[in-house]
Amino acid sequence: MSSGVCQTRWVRLTHPPADLAPERRRSYQIFIHVYLFAIATHVSFIPIFAALDVAVLMLLNLACIAANIVAIALHRHGRRTQALLIKLGAVIILVIAAGMMLGDETGCEYFFFVLLFEVLISDLTRRLKLLLSALVISLILATEHLLFGTLGNWPYSDLSRELLFSLNVVATFVLFTFIVLQVYAITETTERRFRTDATHDSLTGVLNRRAVFDKVERYWQAEQPFALLLLDADHFKCINDNHGHSVGDEVLRHLAQLLGNTLREDDFIGRVGGEEFLVVLPDTTLEDALSVAARLRNELARSPCRLESLDLGVTLSMGLALSSEADELRDVVDLADRRLYLAKSSGRNQLFAQGGESREAEMGEGVTARLLPEMPSADNA
Repeated sequence: MSSGVCQTRWVRLTHPPADLAPERRRSYQIFIHVYLFAIATHVSFIPIFAALDVAVLMLLNLACIAANIVAIALHRHGRRTQALLIKLGAVIILVIAAGMMLGDETGCEYFFFVLLFEVLISDLTRRLKLLLSALVISLILATEHLLFGTLGNWPYSDLSRELLFSLNVVATFVLFTFIVLQVYAITETTERRFRTDATHDSLTGVLNRRAVFDKVERYWQAEQPFALLLLDADHFKCINDNHGHSVGDEVLRHLAQLLGNTLREDDFIGRVGGEEFLVVLPDTTLEDALSVAARLRNELARSPCRLESLDLGVTLSMGLALSSEADELRDVVDLADRRLYLAKSSGRNQLFAQGGESREAEMGEGVTARLLPEMPSADNA
């Protein structure tokens, strides 16, 4: 129970706010993790300074912990510049004080390089980055050449000083590694999400119009045969009018999920209109395509969209075209579209796999519907 609560709070803390611009989300996540890891680092140094009996540095570490907590709060409310400046200021004071009280050769100055790295990867303005970078570099030089040991020198053995130096080197290396890994992991996640958002329909999760036609184009350019099955949910406007658009959205999600689960491994589906979907069937003959269409239709009959107070059965009108039926990809798509129109104008809930060779084609002589097997009723499913 407690682990689940902690995980929920962790996700809530590290997840970007919903109103945050997409280009700011990566920086938000990176620095939230940096602040949290910095808190853990300062906590680990408190017992070390307690063992060295340096109360001032213990208090400064506690102040850095408080500064990082404040930075997290500011960061979450969109005040990212103030958050970073507070965090940097607290650590700068700690590092300078450590150098002044403990003298040189303790490795405290290495933490300046971590701060410089944080400045460079932040989303501050370029001018502010240059200003802060110059400030940090100046502090490195001033601390090393002017301030080291001004309030005292290392009072213990050389061995203990070497141990502290090694500890500071390891700590800065761990901080560098953690930040770099966070940048890499979050960048990969962000780019993957951007790629998904760019190629998938936000409502149904299937490919969007551009992405599905790009894939079809690649099949066409490779001269790989395929079948196009253009689907349209019958009387979908009535669902929106009678039950509301939220119910219509649920129906579309249900339809997309059912189609995706029913298709073969190499088939793919995209949403190309409000309630229109395009199914692409690679290396598929006419008979195999008819079999796939019949399976889709039967699965939809067995699995209506079940909401809290109603079951909504949806039927499909379909137009089927093979890549071998035209010399241009656009003509193949148009053929599937005209056959879909024939299916809709002929009573819906059926498939046309023939006819429609001309734009003026209408139901009549020379136009034959390839009807699917009789759809089972929901009661008999």
